[in-house]
Formats: sequence, C-alpha cells, structure tokens
Amino acid sequence: MFGAAEEDDADFLAPATGARLASLFGLDQTVSSQGNEFFQYTAPKQPKKGQAAAAQKAPAAPAPSGTPSVFVATAVHAYRYTNGQYLKQGKYGAAVVGSHATKEYRILLYISQQQQITSARIHPGFVLTVQSNNYSTFYDDQRQNWSIMFESEKAAMDFSKQVCIAKYNSSPVLDSVLYQDLFLGEGQGVEGGDSLEVAYTGWLFQNNGLGQVFDSNINKDKLLRLKLGSGKVIKGWEEGMMGMKKGGRRYLIIPPALAYGTQGVAGRVPPDSTLVFEVEVRRVKLVKEGSGSDGQSVSSRDSLAPSPIPNSDGFSADPVLLPPSTIPPKPGEPAVRAKSNSISEQLAVSANPDVAKAKLISRMAKMGQPMLPFLAGTAGSQLDSSDSEIEKISNMSILFCKPYPGMPFAYPQTATSASQLQPVGQMYPAPYQAPGDVTSFLMTEVRQNNTEIRLAVSKVVDKMDHLAAKVEELKKQNAGNSSLLPGISSVTMEASMIMSNIQRIIQENERLKQEVFEKSSRIEEQNEKISELIERNQRYVEQSNLLMEQRNHSLQATNENTQARVLHAEQEKAKVAEELASATAQVSQLQLELTAHQKKEMDLRKQLSAALQEAERHETQLNKMQAQLAELQEASEDTQTRFKAEKQSRKHLDMKISALEEELTDLRVEKETLEKNLAERKKKSLAERAQAEEEMEEIRRSYQQELDKLRQLLKKARTSTDQAAAEQLSLIQAELESQWEAKCERTLASAKEQHVRQYQEVCEQRDSLQQQVLQLEEKYSALQSEIVILKALPYLLSCASDVNELPASRLAVFQVKKIMNGVFQCLRGEFELEETYSGRMVLGVVMNTIKVSLCFDFQSMKGRPPPAPLFGDDEDDDLDWLG
Repeated sequence: MFGAAEEDDADFLAPATGARLASLFGLDQTVSSQGNEFFQYTAPKQPKKGQAAAAQKAPAAPAPSGTPSVFVATAVHAYRYTNGQYLKQGKYGAAVVGSHATKEYRILLYISQQQQITSARIHPGFVLTVQSNNYSTFYDDQRQNWSIMFESEKAAMDFSKQVCIAKYNSSPVLDSVLYQDLFLGEGQGVEGGDSLEVAYTGWLFQNNGLGQVFDSNINKDKLLRLKLGSGKVIKGWEEGMMGMKKGGRRYLIIPPALAYGTQGVAGRVPPDSTLVFEVEVRRVKLVKEGSGSDGQSVSSRDSLAPSPIPNSDGFSADPVLLPPSTIPPKPGEPAVRAKSNSISEQLAVSANPDVAKAKLISRMAKMGQPMLPFLAGTAGSQLDSSDSEIEKISNMSILFCKPYPGMPFAYPQTATSASQLQPVGQMYPAPYQAPGDVTSFLMTEVRQNNTEIRLAVSKVVDKMDHLAAKVEELKKQNAGNSSLLPGISSVTMEASMIMSNIQRIIQENERLKQEVFEKSSRIEEQNEKISELIERNQRYVEQSNLLMEQRNHSLQATNENTQARVLHAEQEKAKVAEELASATAQVSQLQLELTAHQKKEMDLRKQLSAALQEAERHETQLNKMQAQLAELQEASEDTQTRFKAEKQSRKHLDMKISALEEELTDLRVEKETLEKNLAERKKKSLAERAQAEEEMEEIRRSYQQELDKLRQLLKKARTSTDQAAAEQLSLIQAELESQWEAKCERTLASAKEQHVRQYQEVCEQRDSLQQQVLQLEEKYSALQSEIVILKALPYLLSCASDVNELPASRLAVFQVKKIMNGVFQCLRGEFELEETYSGRMVLGVVMNTIKVSLCFDFQSMKGRPPPAPLFGDDEDDDLDWLG
C-alpha cells in the first residue's frame, strides 16, 4: 500500500520478526503478481466487533430530509468549569446528532429526551480535546467549558470517531487532513525524521460514513515501518501523524488530493476517494535519541552476515530512565509473539523450495562463485575467499556481540561441526528471570535447531567423504584402464559424467551450506529474542521497583496528609468544645433574662390595673373637656374653608371625568368601527373564496368540454383510420390528457396559493384588531376605576362633618360607622340590581372603593378634629343601614 516500506527497516535496530535467509538474499522484496506468491494481495480479514459496529453505524439508512439522526449516544459523567474549577453536574447522556441533508451536527448533553442540558455545534474548527482516564473537554455554544468522563475507553473512542466524521461532513470543501485524537499515549510527540511502527486500518469514506475496509495490518505479525518526511507514504499520513506519541491512537480523514488523487489503486481504492484511517503508534524512534547509533547496520537484504543482537538503544532510552507504565505488560506476551514469528518464518521458507533454490543459485552466480567443479589445487583458495567475504561482511556491525563465523569446508574431518554450534552472541546474566513455559519453549527450540544443524553438517561430511571415495575409485579405474588400453584417455571416457556429478554435488553442497546459514540465523534470532526478553524482564523489574518507590512516596504523602487532617480535626474539636461551653453559658444567661422579663410582665400588669383606675377617674374630668368645644368650633370653621377648596377641586375633577367619558365614547365608537371593518373583510374574503371556487368550477367545466370534444374526435379518427393511426391518436390523447391535467393542477395550485395568502392577510388583520380591542378594554377598565374614585369623593367629604356633634366617648364608634357607610354608598352607586357582573370586575370595584374611603378617613383621623357637617339632610340616610 505504502510502497518501498522495506527500505525503512534500516532505521530499526530491533526488527519484530527477525532476519531470515530470504531477507539476506533479497527474496522478501515486493514483487509483481506473477512473482512470489507470499506477497500477493489477499483480502483483509473481518474486522473486530468495535470496527464492525462503527462501520455499521455510519452507513445506516439515512433519516428523512431535515430530521436529525443520532449517530452515537452514551452515558457520561459531566463536569462544568466555573470559578477556576470543575464542578460535577451528574450523570448525563451524551450524543452526536445531526442531519446529512442540512450538514448540521451537534453534541448534546441531556437528562432525558425532553430535558436538554447544553449543546455544541460541530464545525470544521470545533475542538474536542481528549485527555487521559477517558476524559474529554469541549466548549458549548455559550462558550462554557465542559469536561465529560466516559465509562469505558471504547465508548470514548467511538464518540471521538463520530465527532471527527461530523466535522468532515459539516465542511463544504476539505483541502487538508482532518484528524481527531482517540488516545493520547505517552512520551514526546513525533516530528519530521522520526521513525515509527504503526498498526492501522483503512476505510473508504462513502455515503457520509465509513465504507469497506481496503487495507489493514491489525491481524498481521509485521507492523508498518515508516519515517516521517521521507516521502515513502502518502502525504496525508505524514501530515496527520505529526505530534503523535508512543501508544497513541488517532483518527485521520484524508482528502483525495493528499491520498491517491485521480489515479487511485487498481482493485482497491477508486479514483478521487476520501480515505479514513485509524492509526496506532506501537514503537517510536526519535531522531534525537537515535543519532548516536546511525552508523550501525541492521539486517541488510544484500548481506550474508547474520542479523546482530538488538541494541537496547534501538527504540527507547536506558531502561532506568523509562517512566513507569501504569499497567505493565504480561511477561509472556513478547515471547509468544516471537514464537509465532519463528513458526511463520519456517513456514515461509519451507513453502516454496524450488523458487528459493533457483534464486539462491542466481545470487551465488552474481557473487562470483564458480559453478564448475573445482580443481584440487584451487579448492582451498576459493573457499577461503568466500569465507573471508563472509567474515568481512559480518565484521561490519559494531554491536557488542561476536558475529557468527563462516563455516569452513573440510571434507574428511568431522570435528568442525562442533565449532558451528557456538552461541551467536554473549549471554548476559540477568538479576531476575521470569519462570514459565515461554522460556522453556525457547530453550527447547534452540536445542532442536542445534540438533538439526549437527545432523545437516554430519550429512554434508558423509556426502563429501562418499564423493572423495568415488573420486579415488574413478582415479584407480582410470589408471587401470589406461594401463590396459593406453590409447584411450581417462578424461575423455568419464569427463561428462564426473562433471555432472560434481556439479550436482556442489549444488547440494551450496544448498546445505545455505541451510546451515539459515539455521545459524535462526539460532541467532532465538538468542536475540532471549536476550531481548531478558532485557525486557530487567526493564520491567526496574519499572516495578520505580512503581513501588512511587507508591511508597504516595503512601507516605497520604499518611502525612491524614496526620495533618487528624491534627486539624482535633483542633476543630477543641474549638467546637469551646463553642459548646460558650453556648451553654449563653443559654443560662438567656434563662435568667427570661425570669427577669416575667417579673417585668407582672409589674406591667399591676401598672395596667392602676391605669384602669386612673381611666375611671378621668371620666370625671370629661366635664372639663367641654371647655374645649370652642376650640373645636374654630377648627370646624377651618374645615369649612377647606371644604370650599375641596369643592373647587371637585369641579376640576368633574371636568376631568367629562373629558374621560368623552374619550371613552370615542374609543367605543372606534371599537365598533373596527369590528365592522373586521366583519366586512371576513365577508369579502368569503365572497372572494366563493368566486375563486366558481372560477375553478368554470375552468374545470371548460376543460371537461374540451376533453369530451377531443374524445369524440378521437373516436371518429379511430373509426376512419387503421391500427397505426389509432396508436398515434392514443398517444396524442394521452399527451393532451397529461397536458390538461398538468394545466388544471397548476391553476388549482395557483388558486389555492392566492386563497391562502388572502386568508393569512385576513387572519393578520383580525389579530391586530383583537389586540386593539384588548387595549381599548384595558383603557376602559382604568377609566372606570378612576370614575369610581371620583364619584366617591363628594360622599366622603359630606361625611367629614358628622363628627363635630358627637361626644368624645362615641367618637371611635362613629368613625367605624362612617367608614362602612361610605363604602356601602359608593358600592350602591356602582352596581345595578338587574345587571350581571363578572367576579373580577366586582373585586376591582370593591378594592378601589375601600382604598379610597380608608385612605381618606385615616388621613382625617391623624390628630385633626372632625370637620363640621356639610350636608345636614344626609345623616339619616347615611346611617340607616347600620342601625
């Protein structure tokens, strides 16, 4: 998919699957469809449940146009950012909803279907920030910051995916890579020049969602290796993966201009296709960290040297400096992966031996090895040259391990087989080894490889001895035949047979030699894996020690915190005890005050009895009060002058009342005119509607008459012409009918639209008139209340003079009677016995009357003597209903 991905292998010092003999001789390069069958395209496997669910959600049947659809919904714990801190709001529902027709998408937080908490519109500039522990933050439409916590990592990732898809669907034109983080990862973000190992899955973006999967390496052993900025992958990948961290996941939507463009990929990616990728960074090699080991070579494809032991600086720094992971991986997982890799390599090597053999022979021919049988004098030099070449290539690696030496061929000796079984690299003792089935399996596999190498070497030695014996026999036979038949040369008799046998033996020798190299590479690979497991085990032990130290520090900190809290609680307890003592002292003091108040109450009661006795004595002093009547008469004169002033004010008020009544009549007339206009407009609209219906009926009748005429003409034409003319007339009839029907429908639609417009205008006029009527009614009620107040004023003024002639003992009784009598007289003038009134109107009139009478009477009672009588004849009429 990404082209020339194998060239990036040199950036990694610890390959995941190890080196094979095929990789040494360049047989693992990507070939055409007619080449190696192991590298032909195979259809991707069925995706996992999460991917299948996501793929099924996106291309679901679209909802009707304009109605929003729910793309994902889940339960979250919501926090709102207020006053510099996040406050928990509770457990809400979070959903991504929207419509593909209107291209509007939103994030909703809700309690129920009817109760919505907040919403945020999703647009190309919308930011959903993914945080650790399944947290995400965003700003809603009111610029309020929200933080939501998902219940699972899968729910958080599905929600982020749907937000990314909604951002893409909401943008009219996308000319750059759109990405959304699914999981942050840890460490430093990658930049240009950094090397990565990536697991990915690619979909085609179809129908506003995910289409079919066109490529994936999730279920494969070997991950994709790439170097940012090298141009070996599509441009959208390099732009979208900038800033990712180790262990992070990201969702990429790449437009066609940054993917495969108008060309596409035959059989997999159509032209001008938008691609969607879910990428996960498994391993990272930063340029800053790996700058010191750039000169070290890694399993070159054109080299015969075995792959070296991986350096600990290949992908990360010193294990002591590694940050402790929250959840350390299980010790058995890397070894199981290495076991599966070794098995897959054996299957790959043994699957097609003929092709491998042919390519091996061609490779050896290019390297300069002779294909003819060597002479006795030059055999040692040729083998030495090949061995020296192998030693020269193997010494190129600058790693801290012994390279595997080339196997020298010595035909009669068998002791050289023992030297081939030496370990490839040095075995460093580890302070801790994880026991288990994985280590025992690796050791047994190494023993099996060693035994296979011993057997292969012994077979080679036996065959070489057998070959030497045959050569000696041939020499003896040739010598005997030459003595018997001196004229025939031994070379001419058996030359062709010897040459073919020797060539076949040399080919078998080369094949066995290659197998020995392959076995040695496997042993080396197993040793590398063992050393890698040991180093990883040591790294995990150190990480566990760091974790224990951190936990110890955290426990110490929590212990100190709890001790501080206990001290604080004890101090608060002492404060509370002091407050309790002060509260008990206050209670006792309040009880003493209560007894003192009770004593004061007894004293006041005694004083009250004494005051009553004084009141009886004051009754005798009423005679003295008669002397004050003269003063009261003077005050009555003053009240008369005031009465005159009140009369003048009454005249002004009467004038105001008359003006208000005139205004009220004008308003009533205006109301009646508006109602008449409304009725006339309703009649006009009904008449216009009836007229439109009559016109429609006339049009229909005319159209029907024309159709009848055409049908008669059609019948006449059918009777006069043959079958062809009949068919033509039927077509003409169908066309005319369709035209007339379309015309009728258009006229009917236009008439309906005109009627609807007229009806809407009439409704609007009716609503405006109703509003005007309501305003007039409110004005009428206000004026009526003012009239009631103004009518009550003369009666209240007439009642003000009744107080002058009463003695002081009946003053209070008379004032109450006067107030109630005034209220009764005012209410009697407001209502008619034959009329009906609403409860609201009655309550309003009563309230206004009581307010006016009480306010006037209380103002007259504040320290002023009652006024002189103004109307002498009204006293009996005013007080007759009170008895």
